[in-house]
Amino acid sequence: MIRVCHVLASVGEKGGLEKNVIELANRQALLGHAVSAVADESMRQYFEPAVDFIAHPMGGGRLNPFNLLALRRRILSTKPQIVHAHANKAGSMVRALRGFLPGIKRVATVQNIKRSSRPFLDYDAVITASAQVRDSLGGIPANVIWNSIAPPPPGTKEAAAATNPPFLGGAEPVFSTVGRLVEAKGMDLLLEAMAQVPGFKLWLVGEGIQRPLLEQLLDRHQLRDRVWMAGHRDDAVGLMGCSDLFIVASRNEGGPYTLAEALHMRVPSISTKVGFAPEFLPKEALMETHSVPELVRGLKMALAEPADLRARLEPSFALVATEVTLDAMTAKVIALYEKVLRA
Repeated sequence: MIRVCHVLASVGEKGGLEKNVIELANRQALLGHAVSAVADESMRQYFEPAVDFIAHPMGGGRLNPFNLLALRRRILSTKPQIVHAHANKAGSMVRALRGFLPGIKRVATVQNIKRSSRPFLDYDAVITASAQVRDSLGGIPANVIWNSIAPPPPGTKEAAAATNPPFLGGAEPVFSTVGRLVEAKGMDLLLEAMAQVPGFKLWLVGEGIQRPLLEQLLDRHQLRDRVWMAGHRDDAVGLMGCSDLFIVASRNEGGPYTLAEALHMRVPSISTKVGFAPEFLPKEALMETHSVPELVRGLKMALAEPADLRARLEPSFALVATEVTLDAMTAKVIALYEKVLRA
């Protein structure tokens, strides 16, 4: 049994970063490890009762000495062997306490490409969500452990199909994309590209601050009869499974979880070169970021060679099925903890 204390500095939002921490902590506790989480009160609801949740207000300055002293008290109260900090703010705070956590090993997880690697210096081990992130750390040794998910349960696709989503069963293939409607996700670029590539329908699943802009693009390019703005859907993974192609158009991305979900559902996928996409997909299915012409190229390729694309993705489906699961991710993290404790 390992005693580990996770430190998460997010407030309120449960995005991909938070999902990774929560599912890792919950799974470690399920396996019998002594797991605690020091996080903002707004995150308590997501952790299982088996995780010892300790609230710490995370809205304050990351290097405020009073904030750091309070954080230290809460970490030490869990009597951990390892403190595991997640992302920049938590990484900076735990690093600032490195001389005040006697005998405790420190591990940090980095989700996104960083301009500065300073928050992750001096750790006993660093985990990155992709090789791209590892390579952005300026030579800091790091272990790539992909963000992972529980495989979608049987019937996920069928349940989504039963809601009768538009375009399904029509003459043209249905493509899907899922994510928050924010600039980072590149949905605006995807609609610009779609305007240049006829012959398919699109399910755009998600909600966010870019919705008014995307609605304007639908009108400008006369795409209303080709695009379903589905909003937030609890059955988003099932909808992916019903579609003929899944698209990641992101400008930047840590995961993306949605790509792992689509590949678990054995849906042919294309993606910009973000997160772990270059490790999961063949080069033909990858596109440069921030580029409408690249998205146009990818869409045309998927339309012209659907059977060939599926065949080329068979190794991707197999990789995700075996390596991108919560069990696989948790086992790799626990093995790293054990290595650190032996050092």
